[in-house]
Amino acid sequence: MSERFLIVGPASQLLGVKIANGLRIPCINTEFKTFPDGENYLRLNLEDETILEGKEIIIVQSTGPSANRDQNARVFELFMMIDAVKRIGARKIIVIVPYLAYARQDKIFRPGESEFAKVILQIINSMNIDEFYVVDIHAPKTLEELSCKAVNIDSMKLLADYIKSLGAKDIVVVSPDKGALERSKAFARHFGEKIPVDVFEKKRDVKTGEITMSGELSLEEKDVVIADDIIATGGTMASAIKLSKESGAKKIYAVATHALLLENAKFRILNAGADEIIGTDSIDNEASKVSLAKIIIDYLE
Repeated sequence: MSERFLIVGPASQLLGVKIANGLRIPCINTEFKTFPDGENYLRLNLEDETILEGKEIIIVQSTGPSANRDQNARVFELFMMIDAVKRIGARKIIVIVPYLAYARQDKIFRPGESEFAKVILQIINSMNIDEFYVVDIHAPKTLEELSCKAVNIDSMKLLADYIKSLGAKDIVVVSPDKGALERSKAFARHFGEKIPVDVFEKKRDVKTGEITMSGELSLEEKDVVIADDIIATGGTMASAIKLSKESGAKKIYAVATHALLLENAKFRILNAGADEIIGTDSIDNEASKVSLAKIIIDYLE
């Protein structure tokens, strides 16, 4: 009998199975639903709990929005999976959360706000897991809330390799705002040492969330890559794409590790002039063109 099992969470079924197949270990899925009063329910889909006793258990569960846009459900499912394998008596618990919900709530912008990113990690820490892996977390410093081994996996090389495979040439990396500039510079290095990085000026109203962006860059006949860690509703990305198009860009790739693509994000981005939206399978949707399976497997082998 295997000494390692992988629990495939409801939000990471494709990625979870890929990881289990790559590690050549058994995987177990889950039964999950929402009760009429709104409570979440989850059980591991097994009949004999003893197969997990004393074993190393890997849990894979992204916490992006569910089909009805409920990230809270995904978070609670994660907690339930951890609790189940702890109760059963797992020897070691490794938790992989490709996309961590609430990670952007890591700072206080207005009086009375909560730094809820830290709270989520404090709850996970209280469950006494052994290892925690996340991909391109919005604020890596928040991982200091964990006392176990914590790893922030970098997906930028995978994304850059995919873009190169499309035949992109004369590349310019555009940062959608100054906050993403350092990430954009690191991303650009995967295309070559002399790849230019430009940035637009962005302002966001902290009350309404409304974005204004300005600037003019020299992008004539260039293949432009606009990269961010998360695309939610696509407002920032669409504004950067529109300005890039007006600045003469030949092709424009909208790239994010976590392409949530909420509301009319796809329309906004493509209508603004993007040729392609590229994300990883941290979020299971049509933009998930780059798989994280191999890079995660490398950490676990």
